Amino acid sequence: MEEIVTVQDRKRKKFPVTKMIVYAVLVLYSIFLFAPILTILVSSFIPGDELARAEWYVWGTAHPTFDGYVKLFTEDPYILSTGIPSLILGIINTLWMTLVPLVVGLLVSGLSAYAFSKLRFPGREKLFEVMVIISMVPLGAFGVISYIFYSTLGWINELGWMPLVIPGMFGSISTVFFLRMYFDGIPTGLLEAARIDGAGTITVFFRIMWPLAMPAFIAQFIFGFVGGYNNYMSALLYLNNNPDFITLQLVLSKVTTLFPGAEYKNVWCASSIIGILPLIVIYCFTQKYFLEGITAGGVKE
Repeated sequence: MEEIVTVQDRKRKKFPVTKMIVYAVLVLYSIFLFAPILTILVSSFIPGDELARAEWYVWGTAHPTFDGYVKLFTEDPYILSTGIPSLILGIINTLWMTLVPLVVGLLVSGLSAYAFSKLRFPGREKLFEVMVIISMVPLGAFGVISYIFYSTLGWINELGWMPLVIPGMFGSISTVFFLRMYFDGIPTGLLEAARIDGAGTITVFFRIMWPLAMPAFIAQFIFGFVGGYNNYMSALLYLNNNPDFITLQLVLSKVTTLFPGAEYKNVWCASSIIGILPLIVIYCFTQKYFLEGITAGGVKE
């Protein structure tokens, strides 16, 4: 008995070299990942003249100030033409141009995934295979064609928001693919029991499938929101000449032009910090459902 205890004690005292190496790598990676954001955050509270004189990164100051944030909302040239600071206008435009097609598109994609997963109709699997093949075509190959198409429709400049909103309302192939895998894990017996009680196809979707698949919908919502929130190229193509519909990414790309000079470096950093706040807030409120939706997608009946 004493010999067994001694062996166990030796195992406890054994130095976990492999585990320590893994932890060290993770810590270094975390530092490497968060160092740029921390640098921008600290720089946003440093006086502009101090940043202008610095030859390297400044990690602190004896006189922290909100001057960069104040100038961002008071010295913006866009205030004279629109009456709203460009950053606020960009965030507002980005939010509604992202949320409207995202919410409608999630509903359309959910209905499509529900049909592919739980409904039986001729050619279902072949149609799904064709959809997956189409999803492999790079969207960049249609950039010029899309621009010509929308230009012919008159959806440029004054109506430049329409190419950013209307197509997304028809759903996403990747979302349909993901939701179908999640729907496959929901027992079909629940749906059959609901149909026996008199529920129709649409009722089953909204009363059973939608609530049970809420984590998956939230996960896809976050992916879609981040993609739409960071959409720069489409906004550049269709909205570049329309200041009333300028998006956040266009504002951030022009902040060095709106505030020229090294003394405005704190303003540049302040705009970046404010720009990422909506993403941080949304992730903090949906983190639990996001992780659940990602991990549960592979569960099968």
